[in-house]
Amino acid sequence: MNRTKLKQGTLAWEKARETRIGGSEIFDIVRYYASDDELQNCGINAEKFRAERPYTSVWSLYHKMRRDGKYHREALAPEFAEYGHAVEPYGVYVLQKGRQKKVKPGEVYADDKLIVSLDISGTAEEIDDVPFDFGNGKPKKGQKFVCEQKTMMPQKAKGGCVPFKYIVQAQHQIMQTKAAFFILQIMILNDDTPFIRGRICQMPRRKKFEYLNENMAVKHLYFQNNQHLGELINTCTQRFFDAVANKQEPTAYIENDSQQNIIECIRQNSLFDPDAVVEYDLKPYAEAKARKDKSASVLSAELQKIIETAKVKNACKFKSECGISASFSKNGRFLVKERKI
Repeated sequence: MNRTKLKQGTLAWEKARETRIGGSEIFDIVRYYASDDELQNCGINAEKFRAERPYTSVWSLYHKMRRDGKYHREALAPEFAEYGHAVEPYGVYVLQKGRQKKVKPGEVYADDKLIVSLDISGTAEEIDDVPFDFGNGKPKKGQKFVCEQKTMMPQKAKGGCVPFKYIVQAQHQIMQTKAAFFILQIMILNDDTPFIRGRICQMPRRKKFEYLNENMAVKHLYFQNNQHLGELINTCTQRFFDAVANKQEPTAYIENDSQQNIIECIRQNSLFDPDAVVEYDLKPYAEAKARKDKSASVLSAELQKIIETAKVKNACKFKSECGISASFSKNGRFLVKERKI
């Protein structure tokens, strides 16, 4: 794969992406085509890997490459897309600190099937003389690296686990660009809300950087080249392109996936298809939902009466002549104990 003159965000770049598999889409291809044993051999927990939410379905990517009109991509919500673009220059600024050579944002590599759009690339310097967070040893001065920028919500970052989709995407990038290692730049706002994100998007550069200096944590994680994972990515990618060439349509979703992931895949497959509408009698569901909603409303009103009584009587335990008893638990839940027969 060779570096191109394509500039990210331009119409030419968007056109190139429409006919190629992008870096983020590689995760879904590996998720579909890799076996559990192959993932385990790369040091990856297969169960956790498959539990991650897919970006899209391989069925959809297959039709993207077949160019038969069945592939459509849902646009990312503005509060995520615009915010991500707005803070990327700040991430470049942070990574540049302490370096003699300029890091390069926005390089694009492509061939007739794949396209890789880098966030940042550069060469290792003294500042990179740190042990790999994932892997053995340290980066060597002069080695080429790529840096993938990711914004994370504070609550998602608390677990300390890096999503596998980030790792697969960056590993694919270093394989295609012949880099030696990669850095994940994790950017976390202290107070991450749609309102704050919108404010940041509207700020001029100087004011934005000043605000982010005070209100954003930036962490760099160094990953050694995982040759086994790189080979698996290449193997799964080849399996996918062989399926495209041989017209072997993948399934619409992974059979043993979670219900949420299955529905997400089906939604991606059919959201923009005007013919993907099923004739189905929805009356029983609508009636059941109406009964449930009405019951929930009545339940809420009755609970409020009980709370008011508890306040007046300064008591948390209740009993009824019919034999039912109840009490408020430590966390505020109202627990009902049915009458023994």
